[in-house]
Amino acid sequence: MLYNLIYKKGQFILLIVYAVMAYDFDFILFILGLIILLGLNLTHKQSSYKNLIMKHPKKNESNVRSQKRCFSTSNRSRVNKIEDNSKKSSRKTLKSPQARPYEDLYKGRGKPEYEPEWVKDNGMERSPFGASWAENEKDRLPFPSKYPLNYKNIKDPYNNRESIKEICKGNRVVYIWTYIPTGICLVGSSSNSVERVLSYFEKKYLFLDFRKGVQFLADYGFENIQLTLIYLDNQKFTMRDIKILEAYYINVLNSSLNSQKSVYLPEEPIESVLPFIKVSNRDTAVPIFLYGPDLSRVIYIFSSKTSLYNDFGIHHVTIDRILDNLQLKLFDYFTFTSKILEGSDLDNLLSLNELIKLKDSINPKKPSRSNPVILIDRVQDIEKNFYSLRQAAFYIEDIEGVCDLGTLRKHMKKNILYKNRWEVIKA
Repeated sequence: MLYNLIYKKGQFILLIVYAVMAYDFDFILFILGLIILLGLNLTHKQSSYKNLIMKHPKKNESNVRSQKRCFSTSNRSRVNKIEDNSKKSSRKTLKSPQARPYEDLYKGRGKPEYEPEWVKDNGMERSPFGASWAENEKDRLPFPSKYPLNYKNIKDPYNNRESIKEICKGNRVVYIWTYIPTGICLVGSSSNSVERVLSYFEKKYLFLDFRKGVQFLADYGFENIQLTLIYLDNQKFTMRDIKILEAYYINVLNSSLNSQKSVYLPEEPIESVLPFIKVSNRDTAVPIFLYGPDLSRVIYIFSSKTSLYNDFGIHHVTIDRILDNLQLKLFDYFTFTSKILEGSDLDNLLSLNELIKLKDSINPKKPSRSNPVILIDRVQDIEKNFYSLRQAAFYIEDIEGVCDLGTLRKHMKKNILYKNRWEVIKA
């Protein structure tokens, strides 16, 4: 304190001296002296601030922290952006380690440790295509008589691609992939038949497609697979005709590998009476078409907005903002439209189960209002945790082939086993 007082008095005296000198000699000299005094004053303040730091280190640390807080806000936002980009890049790609088991497509990446029930033989007679029938002959739906039955069975299709090209050329086809040991099959159709059928042999397709049938082929490979091609002349029959045939074979064959048991067709009176065609979009319901990154492929069709809200778990405000806007994507992945885009492929629809799994893999956030449950498999003695009963039902569906959410909820409330196997407990 004494030092500061002496210092200030010295400054005052020097200022008076220089004022007198400036009056007697030169005003420039006065200005020069004033600058020197100001420089000395600043030096003194800096030295006194350092002394204050030495005397009060704790106060200084808190000041430095507060300053860091002020200046780190913009940096943190940049870090968040970098983290977001790293999350996006963590999605499945052909260069990621998970893609390695897909190297030998013919043998597959290996059967699961516990085979689901739907993989097993249903005990029914085999069809001419190698696949089992779903029911006895007397219970089957009659074949649509207006279509010719032209088909070709191709054994070892993985190594007979030239035969596939020859049959598909100039034709629309229904294709049936049959797992010969048990007779289960995957039924599909295409008008762009050659590319569509051969795409099943591509590593990228098997690795990135979430559908049950495709993942089955990725696991089991093509060693025990037979391909049947049912073909119609491109000039005589339309894509609607091939879709009707696809729906028929999905219904009458043991098509356990088909997640979707119905095909999409716009409403038309003559087809609405066919028992194996599920005509959607009746009355005033407006369908919602869901696309992935590829806007040429529809991956799911919601029968209405209400179905979209309930099944997909999305708020109506979000949908109103992004619907029919091709520039806005949910999670930078999904596009929603109320009208089908021209040239869209309808041959690769996911099941709701597969769609939710895809959504969770892209946006793995746990819902804020989740009701977690514990699922116990009493046969395999396995316990799993799920953030909702719906997720547990999806898991059971993967094993059993079907799971009714309402029935599962009733069994949980009554504390009894579902299908004499599954116990569900609130977590």
